[in-house]
Amino acid sequence: MSDDYEREAVEAFNAQEPVQDPHVQAAQAGWKAAEEQHRKGAVTMDFRSPEQKREDSERLAKIMEDTRRAEEAKTERERMKRGVGSQGSGSPRQLVGRELGSVAMRAIEWLWVGWIPKGYITLLAGETGAGKSTILSDITSRVTTGAPWPGEYDCPNTWRKPERVMWLGSEDSIEEMTVPRLTACGANLANVVEIQGVMQEGKRNTFSMQDDLEAVAQWLTYARDVEQRPFAMLVIDPVTSYLPGQKLRKVDLNDAGQLRTVLEPWLILAQTFNIAIVCVTHFAKATDRSMLHRVLGSTAFVQTCRSLCAVLEPPRMEDEEPDMHAKVFMQVKMNLPEHPGGAWRFHTERAEVGIDHRNGKPIYATRPAWDQLDPALTPNSTVGKSRGPKSQYEVPFSMWMQAFFVLYPNHEWLPVSTVKEVALDQKVVSASWWDKNSGDHMEKQNVNGVWMCRPKRVAPC
Repeated sequence: MSDDYEREAVEAFNAQEPVQDPHVQAAQAGWKAAEEQHRKGAVTMDFRSPEQKREDSERLAKIMEDTRRAEEAKTERERMKRGVGSQGSGSPRQLVGRELGSVAMRAIEWLWVGWIPKGYITLLAGETGAGKSTILSDITSRVTTGAPWPGEYDCPNTWRKPERVMWLGSEDSIEEMTVPRLTACGANLANVVEIQGVMQEGKRNTFSMQDDLEAVAQWLTYARDVEQRPFAMLVIDPVTSYLPGQKLRKVDLNDAGQLRTVLEPWLILAQTFNIAIVCVTHFAKATDRSMLHRVLGSTAFVQTCRSLCAVLEPPRMEDEEPDMHAKVFMQVKMNLPEHPGGAWRFHTERAEVGIDHRNGKPIYATRPAWDQLDPALTPNSTVGKSRGPKSQYEVPFSMWMQAFFVLYPNHEWLPVSTVKEVALDQKVVSASWWDKNSGDHMEKQNVNGVWMCRPKRVAPC
């Protein structure tokens, strides 16, 4: 209510003049009601019209509701950061268990034996340009056509039933990179379905592993039950692009609780639909070295995935010229009963796959040419771009550090002397290597005169 209207209303009321202006009439009515309340002992005189009172009340209610929701969201974010689920009901929590004598054993079903299991998450890691997408395109080709896996004889009984692949990728252009690669590898593109994003309130938004799990489950259910053409593999490339969501806007790769909160529901999805989920990631960024252990910045990735594969350069002597086309595809997890027993050597080759209809230019893409499964190539022997005392122990020590700290989940820091003693006792490294290079793999701090350490961490995505 403006001062002019209020003054006009007061003057009109005192002069007892009839008025036609609705604002004046509203003020006049408000004045009469306020004056009556004042005579009865009320202290406050409110000149607002009923419409204004209702608007102010609705505005205040909205502010209070927004504040409440903001506080709830803040509380939920804090709980998520600690790896704790939603509050839910206030009822007490009870343990659920079973006797293992009633559990029927099951064999792991493999999409590619020793490399990609169904019902689990596979992590495919490597440096930028290492050939991860090329390998993934070849795997997709073999899934969608049923072609034999590398090392299998190309005869009728080695061909399998073609299956479908769901593809979620953000780094490469589908038209310029993904489809040409798949074509070069001979994939059946009719069996590949791309997730382009999600629609929300008429607008397309970025896919989120936190928010869109149910939507993927609906697709998988429809494909299995209605179309009767189930998916065999889901590709997420790269996984770090799709970790953020409404609950966790920024996911800390060093926080195992946060990562586990995001990844474990996808493990359940993989088991429910018996689908292989392949998550692509890069090595952690570092300028001083480029070694396999850099993918192991958070134990949550390692603990959640059943298979951990890496694409990297083959080992070479210091004076040996690198072959930019030579690569190695390695299974890092050595404790698998179905371990392939070595790493695949392969090289990339270029192939012409079509003509651009816009300008008539040829379209080229790379594909892998598989050479041999080399039993001598292991995480202990494959050390990256250089050899020597440091590279000899670099990968095994870094992997050992991660596994060693997993044994002590309640201790983020351990004494340096203890870690050194165990590492030397188990012959993970030599004493001279420890003195020169162990500091590259751990963070240290002095606590009351005792030096403590933990594995080095990577930056959040």
